[in-house]
Amino acid sequence: MKRLLQTGLVTAGMAVGLAACTPTVKVEAPDKPIHLKVDINITQEVKVKVEHDVDGLAVEPAIPLAKRAGWIGERFDGYLALVRPDAPADVTNILQKANEERLIEFTAIADRHKAPLKTVELVAGRKFIEQSAPGEFVQNDDGVWVRKN
Repeated sequence: MKRLLQTGLVTAGMAVGLAACTPTVKVEAPDKPIHLKVDINITQEVKVKVEHDVDGLAVEPAIPLAKRAGWIGERFDGYLALVRPDAPADVTNILQKANEERLIEFTAIADRHKAPLKTVELVAGRKFIEQSAPGEFVQNDDGVWVRKN
């Protein structure tokens, strides 16, 4: 009987000890408001609108000719650049004027959509590279000139 009483006390003690060790989940409201970021959807929406606006930009007729001749190419940041440093002066002038016009257009698009200019430039760069014809020079993400396949 004594043995049974000892076993019962030990078992009861273990039960009390285990109950004290039971994990407790405590739920409290935070003292500060919870903020969720939805930048991904907003950024994607802005990019779609910017792409649409970039599609509508006018192109100087001499640009495609200079691109096909291999004098200039599309940079990943939305602007044109000389591929060959020995390009004729008129090609350099066309390129400079086109980049100035692109900057004006990109700035207007950024203002219209309340987007960063850099976003507009990168979206435009990707779009212009996609629209470039096979054989024309385009700049990859590392800044290396490659002929588009």
